[in-house]
Amino acid sequence: MMPMGPAEPADFGRFESRPNRELITDPVRVHRMLQNLWERRVLLSAKPEGDEDWYSTAILDVNRSAGVFVLDELAPDSGHRRVAIGTRLRVMGVLGGVPTRFSAEVVDVAMQDDIAFYRVAMPREVEYLQRRAFFRAYVPRSLELQAQMALEEEELEVTGRLLDVSLGGFGVQLAPDCPLSPLDVVDVRALDLPEGPAIRCTAEIRYMQQEHGHKWIRAGARFIDLDKVVERSLLRAIYCLEREQIRKRPPDD
Repeated sequence: MMPMGPAEPADFGRFESRPNRELITDPVRVHRMLQNLWERRVLLSAKPEGDEDWYSTAILDVNRSAGVFVLDELAPDSGHRRVAIGTRLRVMGVLGGVPTRFSAEVVDVAMQDDIAFYRVAMPREVEYLQRRAFFRAYVPRSLELQAQMALEEEELEVTGRLLDVSLGGFGVQLAPDCPLSPLDVVDVRALDLPEGPAIRCTAEIRYMQQEHGHKWIRAGARFIDLDKVVERSLLRAIYCLEREQIRKRPPDD
């Protein structure tokens, strides 16, 4: 077990009132979010439901086939003493600047090398906050621009319609059965631009949500370590899209 002191929860103040919070209920995406929290060794805050005090923990393993994940024992020890089979834990963490939370039930408490850990049932839903910081230029449907993405570890390839683009990232429309999940890091093999060749880069999926009244999924992605040449191409594309939007505006009376 890693040494930990009393945990302060992530910044979830007034979470329910935030207009940009999203709820993930698809089991595949829930699993992928927990997988990302585990692989990136994110420090979590957790407490038994009904308690006031938060404790530190971390995910030690994720077992999708068994429908469980493994949590390190709560620290300090006063937290561990509050946990038993059937305890429901509220868990919070921040990954890549995205506050995330979920609740789940402990199904087993075990020991290995005198260190306790918990097997916890996969949560039915995971909630997280979106954060936007860049101006977005919207892409007209008539341009038919696309984003081709790949998740190399899983040998997944996904193509969607480009909805908007900024210097910080892009929005894309995806099929309802798209296997991607928030916090996935993807290889953007081709991001079409209105002028010039498509660009290639790396991006992190930040949110996914069902489009209102439609079966399609809208996803937002954040660019990671953009090359300066790619940035200039994006800037030209944004200016081009802005000019097109201005040109189509009706004249003032």
